[in-house]
Amino acid sequence: MNAENYYEILGVAKSSDENAIKKNYKKLCLQHHPDKGGDQVTFQKIQKAYEVLSDERKRSIYDQTGMDPEQVENGGGGGNPFGGVDIGNIFMNMFGSGMAGGMGGGMPFGVGGVGKKRKGPMKVHEIPVSLYDFYHGKVIKLQFEQQKFCSNCKGEGCKTTVSCSTCDGVGIVEQMMMIGPGMAAVNRSPCIQCRGKGKQNSGTCGTCNGKRYFKKEKVLDVKIEAGMNPGDSLTFPKECSDDVQYEEAGDVKIVLIEADTDSSIRRINNDLHTTYKISFKDSLLGTIYETLEHSGHNEGFKIQIPKGTLNNEVLCVDNEGMPKRNSKQFGNFYLKVVIDISEQEKQALRDNEEVVKKLFTFGD
Repeated sequence: MNAENYYEILGVAKSSDENAIKKNYKKLCLQHHPDKGGDQVTFQKIQKAYEVLSDERKRSIYDQTGMDPEQVENGGGGGNPFGGVDIGNIFMNMFGSGMAGGMGGGMPFGVGGVGKKRKGPMKVHEIPVSLYDFYHGKVIKLQFEQQKFCSNCKGEGCKTTVSCSTCDGVGIVEQMMMIGPGMAAVNRSPCIQCRGKGKQNSGTCGTCNGKRYFKKEKVLDVKIEAGMNPGDSLTFPKECSDDVQYEEAGDVKIVLIEADTDSSIRRINNDLHTTYKISFKDSLLGTIYETLEHSGHNEGFKIQIPKGTLNNEVLCVDNEGMPKRNSKQFGNFYLKVVIDISEQEKQALRDNEEVVKKLFTFGD
């Protein structure tokens, strides 16, 4: 019998990676947990779907057969002459991608199709980067423990491997049944004896004592170029740990994110922005904005605020923003001026109203 649509139950696409599957699973558990008033049957379906899709081997079998992996590995069960395959699906696929006349064309897996996948999934790591390091660039040493196949047995854990006698080294067993005059249906499923590998181990590897792997420290040089942005990424091919389910290790992807900071300067693309409060007196007479937070000016960065600057006026200094990656150009620095009139200034204006009127009387 075909399993329920586990992807639909978890609300994820068939192409979703393990992180997306895990994220949706946690969200659904919170929504449907019986202790929080959820439905017990729905919760059990969510648990079952996650059990299959979070396990690479089970997910592979489910994707290729549409059946619950336990049914496949137990030969389909239930005494069904088709080994657990829904007879309705056989008729539905008979003249399309299914099997007709015993020819076996168009099955979702072929010889060796239930063995190893070619490449493991990508692992994504986020690294917080300061505005200073985005400005100047930096090399970060990322150190982690890596699991690699034993060089002697190539991850098999044995001295030698022999062809599986049950499936003759194919990894697949077939059951055929006549369903009409001159018409037959064939059910293919992974060999239970070798779990679809087509081979069985013989003896124990003397180098790794059957453990298949060795652990080692790995250091990646993450080179952050001046002008890179949050969200930019660097990919290191085949630097994930080896896994017996895959022929090749997956890639390691490093995503740069903006580090938490108390800086008053914020970045928008290649430009830098900040807001500066001044008094009413300074707006009339002019003043100087000065900061030590600008990554390109370790000894301080100054902007002259001219006399008569208006509230919310934005001053722009060209080429004082972030460097533009792979060029000698820079963005701009934008200073938004906010006039904050104090109570003392308000009182001074009230007390000297006539003086102010005369001061700002022009002509007749």
